[in-house]
Amino acid sequence: MKSMKKWFVMSIGSMLLLSACSENVIEQETQAQESVEVASTEWVDDQMNTVDAKATAVHTRADALQKEINVLLASTNRSLFKDVSSDYWSYSHIKSLYEKQIISGYRDGTFKPEVSITRYQAASMLVKTFNLPLSNSPYIFKDSVSDSRVRQEMMTAYEAGFFKGNNGYFDPSKPMKRHHMAMVLQRAFKLTDNGVAYTPFPDVPQNLEAYEAIKVITQHKISTGSKGMFQPDNATTRAQFAAFVDRALPYK
Repeated sequence: MKSMKKWFVMSIGSMLLLSACSENVIEQETQAQESVEVASTEWVDDQMNTVDAKATAVHTRADALQKEINVLLASTNRSLFKDVSSDYWSYSHIKSLYEKQIISGYRDGTFKPEVSITRYQAASMLVKTFNLPLSNSPYIFKDSVSDSRVRQEMMTAYEAGFFKGNNGYFDPSKPMKRHHMAMVLQRAFKLTDNGVAYTPFPDVPQNLEAYEAIKVITQHKISTGSKGMFQPDNATTRAQFAAFVDRALPYK
């Protein structure tokens, strides 16, 4: 009888012990699961924060790039020179020569489009147009010119056959008249009669030295005159010469 009581007590104790162990295991598993869930939540939150930070950085960079693009667009739409608006008649020609580094304007940011172009300025533009190496030949003209580069450019234009001078003078500071402009462009671009019908200008007589040159540049649509006249003795403006040179570039 005592043995049975002892066995029963021991059985109950074992059951209680097993129950306690099971509860302990379940509690530990529950705590572990909760820890995993907490860890998982924290990891997801960290990853989301990282993604958000990267997204914010991308948006910030995109905004910065857009601002840079806007600045570039504004710069593109802005006039090249203070005195040459984008709707000026010769703007596209001036812009074309500026981008090709044939012209650069004045230091004050102006181009002075309506000012007469001088013979030296025209020579300099043509030297740059054809990218000619500067001459090292002795200066032969009677004009007193202190700037060595100016002398070199004048000699370069002379040796290239663009300019011939007048009685030993280059006359660098004199305005280039329109009939001189026609002759210089014909020589520089080696333009010839292309057979296109030509109607003589009333103010350009056939005995004029520049008659053939005026005819040829008109045939090539480099210059078409104004209101039926060519005005050969008028000074060529800087805007006009820029337009003539730009139109002549395909024949270079």
